[in-house]
Amino acid sequence: MRAMQETKTASLQGGRRNLILLSFVSFFTDLSTEMIYFLIPGFIISLGGNKSLVGFIEGIAEATAALGKAAFGWLSDRLRHRKRFVLAGYGVSAVSKPFLGIAGNWTQVLGLRFAERMGKGLRTPARDALLSQSISKKRRGLGFGFHRAMDSLGSASGPLLGMLIFYLSSENVRLVFLVSVVPALVGFSLIFFVREIRTLKASIVEVKHQGGLNKGFIWFTVAIVIFTLGNSSNAFLILRASDAGITKLMISLLWSLYYLVGAFTSPLFGALSDRIGRRTVIFISFLVYAAIYFLFGRFASPLAMWLLFAGYGVYLGLSKGVFRAFIADMVQPERRATAYGIFETAIGLTLLPASLLFGFLWDTFSARLAFSVGAGLALVAAVVFLITQTSVQRGIKG
Repeated sequence: MRAMQETKTASLQGGRRNLILLSFVSFFTDLSTEMIYFLIPGFIISLGGNKSLVGFIEGIAEATAALGKAAFGWLSDRLRHRKRFVLAGYGVSAVSKPFLGIAGNWTQVLGLRFAERMGKGLRTPARDALLSQSISKKRRGLGFGFHRAMDSLGSASGPLLGMLIFYLSSENVRLVFLVSVVPALVGFSLIFFVREIRTLKASIVEVKHQGGLNKGFIWFTVAIVIFTLGNSSNAFLILRASDAGITKLMISLLWSLYYLVGAFTSPLFGALSDRIGRRTVIFISFLVYAAIYFLFGRFASPLAMWLLFAGYGVYLGLSKGVFRAFIADMVQPERRATAYGIFETAIGLTLLPASLLFGFLWDTFSARLAFSVGAGLALVAAVVFLITQTSVQRGIKG
């Protein structure tokens, strides 16, 4: 019943249009963000900071985004608005970027990074909830996969464009910061053409059987937390590539390869999840991640890095979009922004201990052990996911 209502609502209120517009919004926003991201650490140091300060600023920024998602997701559901939160979030992020170009000290950089990440926390749950209501259930995996593909294309293009401007401007970092506002404003302007889709009233039967945040969603979040404990900061993959003798320029190309593979595979695996089921694809994503991390720990040649980063892109295609579609399958529309917010907050808060654990294992023992533990936790998460979701499914049928 709910699927029929959502399909009808998405069709009547321009669901496909919302999907395309929000996908291009993500493309331009990620293009803007990734144009400058690789320049920020060096810029902070040029203002008198050090590596510890870089870590502090980025840690504050990411924690802000993580905590903000849960709060603003709940507020979006409470106020029954999506578009306003999306507009505000992308607007805050866009406006903050050019001010980096005139920042005179690291405290200003901290404030601007705080504002930019606050914008991400403000917009993400509401955007994903709006997307879930704009896509019919039969094509939900494909829809989220397409959105993830455009997001990844922006992430792949950003560093390349940033490096080009950096090179042509005789390494003028501030100019790159200023130019980054252009794609950000393009993405922001597209949101005005997005249509709000009001949340639906759940029937008494749905509330009884589905609940707001049901057991399936809760156990999925538990499995993801276990998985994230082994999915530390991607900075460690950069260190691994550096150990393999890959230059900084080539590392930026490695990241572009990762995002490009993710962009190509996201719609394919999203569509596959529509046909064979999300659980199967998610389970496979855990196994692929475990294999990639296991191999990262055992091979450190340049050729291995190119192959493994491409493989890591396959994991990206298997996971991010399918995760969001799976949550939409389990949670009723009125609670989805809350669910997306809690899910993203759980991941964000787990990344800190995950990175600390990984760094400790690498420094104290070896890279092989650190990557092996990451692979092992992914396998544990796969088992937990399989057992709990099978149990939930049997409970629903029963």
